[in-house]
Amino acid sequence: MTILTRSVLPLSALAALGLSSAVMLTGQAVADSSRAKPDSPPIEELRQTCRSGPEPSPAKWPVDAQEIIAQAQTITARHDRALAACNRLIDGGSLSGGELATALLDRGDLLALGTGDAYARALADYDRAIALAPTAAIAFAKRGKAHLLYMRDLRRALRDLDTAIRLDPSQADFLVTRASIQASLGEPDKALVDLDHAIVLAPALEKAWTVRGLTHFNKGDTARAIADFGEAIRLAPDADANYRFRAAARRAAGDQDGARADEAKVRELSSR
Repeated sequence: MTILTRSVLPLSALAALGLSSAVMLTGQAVADSSRAKPDSPPIEELRQTCRSGPEPSPAKWPVDAQEIIAQAQTITARHDRALAACNRLIDGGSLSGGELATALLDRGDLLALGTGDAYARALADYDRAIALAPTAAIAFAKRGKAHLLYMRDLRRALRDLDTAIRLDPSQADFLVTRASIQASLGEPDKALVDLDHAIVLAPALEKAWTVRGLTHFNKGDTARAIADFGEAIRLAPDADANYRFRAAARRAAGDQDGARADEAKVRELSSR
């Protein structure tokens, strides 16, 4: 079973890595009235809109066709507003250094959702951000996730996650992403080392328990898989995926009653 993780890393990590949140001017605001002051509302509004990121798809789409269309249009409109704000920030020439790198990463996240030319532009933004902030672990992690999720380029993804973890080994999410890549490359033992470490760092990270459960399951260790899915369910009781995974592990272990109970829970959650 191919394991993927997909989640957007928090921008607060950028601040922790020294990517300043203050807008830096490239010219004198008094002399050049075309450029806004760093504290002016328009610039701050653009920054907030740019970093709002893509709207995630809902866990459950509505049944009604008109509601589905309306929700899809809302998601598209938010994406387009965020992208337009990022473009204005980056192309306006008001940002430099770490703040420019932040905006480039935000725009890269928006563009990476596309294909072809859009994805190529996303990689260019990630590359440019890394050139501006070569010690920012989050930049390598974001580029690595893009390679993993959108291009399935596992080797490049692994190189970027290796660098991200070397720069900041304290981020459990980085370890979970690398473990997903290692498991996909047929290296479950390496994946388990990263997942064990991630759980020590962040025992409440449901995703780490889920991925470790899947890794154990793929190795044929159903007992450990069931235990890990159980902890993931305790942490996120309304996430039906973990009930599905535990049902499969229970069925493989011969626990048909337990599997049926989990499958019934999946149906219950899906009907809400």
